[in-house]
Amino acid sequence: SLGYPVIRAADPIEALPAVAAAWDPSIIVVQSGTTLLPMVMRSMETGCPTAVYLHNVETYQLGGILVPDPGLLFLANSEFTASRWRALCGIDSVVIPPLVLPERYLAAARGDRVLYVNPTQIKGVEILFALAAACPDIPFLVAESWGLNPRWREHCQERARILPNIEWTAPTSDMRAVFARSRTLLMPSIWEESFGRTAVEAQINGIPVVASRRGALPETIGPGGLLVEADAPLPEWEHALRRAYAPSSDYDELSEAARGHAFLTAAAPLIVGRFLAALTSHARL
Repeated sequence: SLGYPVIRAADPIEALPAVAAAWDPSIIVVQSGTTLLPMVMRSMETGCPTAVYLHNVETYQLGGILVPDPGLLFLANSEFTASRWRALCGIDSVVIPPLVLPERYLAAARGDRVLYVNPTQIKGVEILFALAAACPDIPFLVAESWGLNPRWREHCQERARILPNIEWTAPTSDMRAVFARSRTLLMPSIWEESFGRTAVEAQINGIPVVASRRGALPETIGPGGLLVEADAPLPEWEHALRRAYAPSSDYDELSEAARGHAFLTAAAPLIVGRFLAALTSHARL
């Protein structure tokens, strides 16, 4: 159904040698995960050239110690991710952003809501609730994420029901209907985002982003939004939100900048070309 072969295994580390032997790949790309290093070691044991695609900066998820190795090609999903691993481990990475295909996110309309996605603590849900309480004149739309803890969901929904300007919506695999109801995206992450994909998806629709100055969000958002320190006083967040929400020349400029920046970020032919070039070069070593 995905258009390419997929093998699901209860223990991918143990399954990898058999898969490599069956497929005889030119190169193996190991993705970030909670057992990254064991997968990398098993891949190298097959004798195939190996690339390591780093998607976050959490060292506790490595399952070991990451060190530079001339036999490995390192890839990173953002300049932030690459610079952090360079500082942590002395690793140089080729930056390959995630693919964001515009046709999958382009909405047919522009709404009036401030959209907030993934109501969790590390995504700044406390800032969301504080802003909704401080801005009763602004309607908010909370898009629930997949796999949200049921008890946490109920806790947040109870808080949302107290605020009449918050609407809660269930998870969806097609965000176009959500973006069609949105005017501004709020991303007050406490966590160090290694990319911030939702920002690009929203900006494809000319939706400006108000985000925390954390991780890769400054580079992902670019000129198409406003940045606030995660621990800034609430009035600073409110000022930025109103500037990126209220009808004005400021909003129009942010909207145009958002759209232009998103289409540059989502330039699929360039991303795929860079990715394949890096893999081909490494496989020939």
